[in-house]
Amino acid sequence: MSGIVQHFGTAVQRTCGRDPLAARRLLRLGYHAKSMQLKVMPGALHKAAQMAAVETTAAMVAPLDHPDQSVMVSLFTPCEMLQVLGLHPYSCEGLGCFLSGAWAEKRFLEHAESEGLPETFCSYHKAFIGAAEMGLMPKPRFIINTTLACDANLLTFRRMAEFYQVPQLVLEIPYEQDAEAVRYVADQLREMRGFLEEHTGQKIDEDALRERVARSQRSMDNFQQYMTLRADKQILGDLTGEMFSAMMLHILLGTEAAEQYTQQCVRMAESASPASSGVRLVWMHTNPFWVKPLREMVDFHARVQVVGCDMCFEGLIQTDENDPYVAMAQRLVHSAFNGPVTRRIDRGIEAARQLNADGVVWFCHWGCKHTLGGAQLAKKRFEEAGIPCLILDGDGCDRSHGGEGQLMTRMEAFVEMLEREKEAKS
Repeated sequence: MSGIVQHFGTAVQRTCGRDPLAARRLLRLGYHAKSMQLKVMPGALHKAAQMAAVETTAAMVAPLDHPDQSVMVSLFTPCEMLQVLGLHPYSCEGLGCFLSGAWAEKRFLEHAESEGLPETFCSYHKAFIGAAEMGLMPKPRFIINTTLACDANLLTFRRMAEFYQVPQLVLEIPYEQDAEAVRYVADQLREMRGFLEEHTGQKIDEDALRERVARSQRSMDNFQQYMTLRADKQILGDLTGEMFSAMMLHILLGTEAAEQYTQQCVRMAESASPASSGVRLVWMHTNPFWVKPLREMVDFHARVQVVGCDMCFEGLIQTDENDPYVAMAQRLVHSAFNGPVTRRIDRGIEAARQLNADGVVWFCHWGCKHTLGGAQLAKKRFEEAGIPCLILDGDGCDRSHGGEGQLMTRMEAFVEMLEREKEAKS
């Protein structure tokens, strides 16, 4: 299968050089085929993972199919208002991932760098920018992004707004996690409602929005319950599945599909067998899902279970059920990705204990300054809390950085250490 995908990615890149619209049609065809395969032949995916994969793939294809009904968003943009208006979230980070998953990132990364983007810029954003500026990605109606959680947001979405000549709204999230910050962001979200109504000519039904936000809370509650339930259960997951889960709990939060997914997670955990063996890991930040040896070892090998990823649990909180704007603002302000890296570390420690994890992998994605800068502090804090931590360097999107052998060697040594510790305790 990987050989077929590699040929497909090469064809998309080659075609884009001479006919971007034909390349887009080819990319759409490939993603639709992948969606069908996930529906009828999910392979080793369990039911919840299959649901997340199908819905995420559909969300990535929708802006390619219907760009006139799509709004480019950052990962942390609350999308419930878009859902009420029947608009599709157009995920820059998500499509960057999908280009890499289709082996189609290399030419677009090179193009972005040739246009002045530094090598150290986040490769997810860089791949998307290159694809957009080469004509592969369609023009959105407009752009809405937050200042969470990385510095790439500030450049990427401004650059895309200028490139496509479309309106842009930026939601500024203060570092302070207090009531005043929530009020400030809630006011911006009310401005977002006006922005959407102005640029679509449609009115947002407040009752429908309130129900969407209430569904978001139910989905978050379900996922919290799932995390608690799986602490002593044997549930095989994979790193790519965690990426899909992150999309369900961000740009798709508020949809019926997201709530059904989290309900299925709970049902699966309730019926799963007790944990019997294997090292349990929490993964912090993005993942190198393209690294085949690491995927084979971490995703499906009986020795390892990936039990959580902070891209999924960073924003699981209790919100105000009476005011949807305040509720969405609370999710943004109280995200563990907002502000100093210590908030992410503290949330990671809390989740590792909740999930009964044996260790944590802090993945330093090339280009992510926040993660790289906090790596040594994270290792110190996790290990002071009694949770072994591996600092793993790599790139979640750009294959040219290589390092598969080193990643595998370091991961293997970490797992062996955790196995010895578990055996000594038993």
